[in-house]
Amino acid sequence: MVISRNRPGADEQSPTSQETAGDSAHPSKASGEREKEDVFYGWWIVLAGSISQAYTSGIFWQGFGAFFDPIIEQFGWSRALTAGAMSLQRMESGGVSPFVGWFIDKFGPRNVMLFGTFLTALGFILLSRIQELWHFYAAFLILTLGLSFGTFLIVTTAVANWFVENRSKALSITMAGSGLGGVLVPVVIWLIATTDWRTGLVVVGIGCLAVGIPVSFVMRSRPEDYGMLPDGTRLPEGGEQAQSNGPAPRRSALSGEVTMTTREALKSRVFWQLAIAMGVSGMVISASIHQIPAITSFGISRNVAGFAILGVSIFSVAGRLGSGFFGDRLDKRHVIAVALLFQFIGTVVFALTSEIWHLIIFVITWGFGFGASIPVRFALIADLFGRRHYGSIMGTLMTTSAVFGVIAPVLVGWIFDIRGNYREPFALMAFSVLIAIPMILTLGQARVRR
Repeated sequence: MVISRNRPGADEQSPTSQETAGDSAHPSKASGEREKEDVFYGWWIVLAGSISQAYTSGIFWQGFGAFFDPIIEQFGWSRALTAGAMSLQRMESGGVSPFVGWFIDKFGPRNVMLFGTFLTALGFILLSRIQELWHFYAAFLILTLGLSFGTFLIVTTAVANWFVENRSKALSITMAGSGLGGVLVPVVIWLIATTDWRTGLVVVGIGCLAVGIPVSFVMRSRPEDYGMLPDGTRLPEGGEQAQSNGPAPRRSALSGEVTMTTREALKSRVFWQLAIAMGVSGMVISASIHQIPAITSFGISRNVAGFAILGVSIFSVAGRLGSGFFGDRLDKRHVIAVALLFQFIGTVVFALTSEIWHLIIFVITWGFGFGASIPVRFALIADLFGRRHYGSIMGTLMTTSAVFGVIAPVLVGWIFDIRGNYREPFALMAFSVLIAIPMILTLGQARVRR
């Protein structure tokens, strides 16, 4: 069997178990007999991850707010209690995330993502059957587990492992899928209006299987496990190494690349400063479940609210792609700071919205800033701490910053229940974005072994 430079075999499994087993008994052929090179396999992972992110974002991260009002109207629960499920999701996701990286190393991203996909679909279907508040929370627990094991963390870890020089660009294309997922928000609103929210949840649950299963089979761990280097860099002559005496060595093929364990990262000041900055700046993102209800409370129709979220997604795509271009060329800290400044301006305008043109300014500024901040921050994590333990380190970062994400949805809902408006809580969210900017700009370099 040929160990292709650019594409792992379709039947390969996790590198620590089965992923390299099929190749280990077959030496590489001479260079004159190698198959013709095709697209670097890492870009197929980017494409598949982008599709996964688009669907997940459209039906949950951006689109779940469409289910928020219908559920509250039927059961009469308070907004704080209902939003508490989103806080629970943040808390559970933060607690699970460090273990997801370990599962990826142990079982491979394909198997972990398949498991998460089935749990996500089950969670949506169970949500469609709820009758009591505890049913709602229990179904959200299952949904959260599924999202943790089957979507964002798996995709970003795989992409970050397959790229170094083009990491920001690859992650920005992957994350652009999340922005494109906003196209699904008006579809979700239309589906609920023409059927009901229960039917809508069943449909999106079945869609999780239709999208997640094919994407899972594209995921791979690291290019070194297949005789390749990150970014599709050519191996030196004889560098593909016949794998006749066991699995591929689990080490970086790039001399001088940062290597940092999770324990080492936890001992660094940079880790904690980045975790807090990500946490406080992410509060407004966690509170986005309230965006559609907030827009309608400002006297703007629900349909316009849906198209506003779609607009945010479109400008988010522009932000993601733009930050990917600049993130590989400029200081990533400066790129993130500019993105956060746009988010701050957009959130302030949102809190003051009373006219359609206010909403347009919000869509442009917040959408661009939100999109631009996402891929570069995850590329920065890999730059600071390395690829080898990226999944575990990023999962731990998400855990430490999750406390802010837990607070935000409940806090916004609680202030609305007390004060009767969404303007004050979103003004508070704007301030949380602002204080993260100097923390990002003063972020130093972790002291690591290379």
